[in-house]
Amino acid sequence: MTDRERKSMTRAGLLLAGAALIRLLAAPPPAEAPLAGRDSIADSLVAAGDSAIEDKERRSRPFEPGETIDPNIAGEEDLDRLPGVGAARAARIVQERKENGPFGSVEDLARVSGIGPASIDRLRSFLRVSAGAGGIVRRTARAPDAPNREARQPGTPVNLNRATASELRQLPGIGPVTADRIVAHREQHGPFRAPEDLIQVSGIGPRTLERLAPLITVRR
Repeated sequence: MTDRERKSMTRAGLLLAGAALIRLLAAPPPAEAPLAGRDSIADSLVAAGDSAIEDKERRSRPFEPGETIDPNIAGEEDLDRLPGVGAARAARIVQERKENGPFGSVEDLARVSGIGPASIDRLRSFLRVSAGAGGIVRRTARAPDAPNREARQPGTPVNLNRATASELRQLPGIGPVTADRIVAHREQHGPFRAPEDLIQVSGIGPRTLERLAPLITVRR
């Protein structure tokens, strides 16, 4: 190869390298790939935050006059509201009934570690024990101008397609925010077809649905 040919090849190589560099610098930066599931993650975090707030509000809500709860049905959130019970004893009450069956009377709560005769006397006026009972019972009279709704006896499942937000809040684990969401979902999408449809409401997960299943119905 002559000296002239070598110089020509060198110039060609430099030109190709320069062209490649210019093409690289002029190319637009690659678009950022969308974060898959970002909206879903955000919704989950919001729902978890709302659930935690509702749980705290429910545990600290004082009893209304005449209000009682059934220790065979009530969740930890409502049992925690009982005077002198607290979160730890509430959890033990739920565990005791799961492992050894329902309480036959208020006195049966003595089966729970940390609950003695003095505690039972203090709790008696806040409790109602009945076979197959249905959670919280409020002995409040209906106002004369209140809507003409189905009367619900203690132990009767709550009808998701007719219950008011106030009635929905009587269910264990359902606070004001979730109750309003249930009503809004019903108004926007029509009646619930099955109790399992409740999981479509933000803030209600599988564990909440499992706890509510025996307490709700979807009659029209």
